[in-house]
Amino acid sequence: MISLSKLALIVLYFIADLYALSILGDLGTNYDVVFHKFGQCDKRGKVDFLSNVKVGKLNRTHMIYSGTLDTGADVDDNLKVQAIAAIKSSNGRYSTVIDVKLKACDMVMTFGRDIFQTLADKCNETLQCPKKRTQCDLKNFIINFNLNNLPALPYGDYRLEAVVLKVLPYAIEERISCFRSFASIVKRQSILHSKNKNIS
Repeated sequence: MISLSKLALIVLYFIADLYALSILGDLGTNYDVVFHKFGQCDKRGKVDFLSNVKVGKLNRTHMIYSGTLDTGADVDDNLKVQAIAAIKSSNGRYSTVIDVKLKACDMVMTFGRDIFQTLADKCNETLQCPKKRTQCDLKNFIINFNLNNLPALPYGDYRLEAVVLKVLPYAIEERISCFRSFASIVKRQSILHSKNKNIS
């Protein structure tokens, strides 16, 4: 038979869990993603997905970006993207909250359609899959950072990584590139206070 103390702990845990879910549900996706820094991962691969990136402040709510975009390979069923998002805790450590790997086309169309549509327009490309390897120079470019189909996420500082993988024979995955950025999730319509920063 369960003791009263254990029963009380179970009830408290259940209430806390429901409360946390309620908070996240209230947040929904009513937030903006503010990027602070761009760079390559420790294990970067042979191609820079984004290189020579410079971030400038256009006005109080928009940033402008310059750099070179390179998919590194043809975007087809043999190209995958692994997206990893980790939130920074009060002790400075990061805890993974999202880790998803999909075919590149599925990743783009499901989560980043709006972002990649603005990139395609800028590069005089069509947003379609499959497509040949794309290389494009961006200059003073305003990116639409409207991410699609994201789960509710708490406000805070995040480390984001996008790993581009080429599927080789025998299901071997070769790392082509890895791109890392640091960002904050803030309430929508907040004012950005980022200074100009270069890729590290």
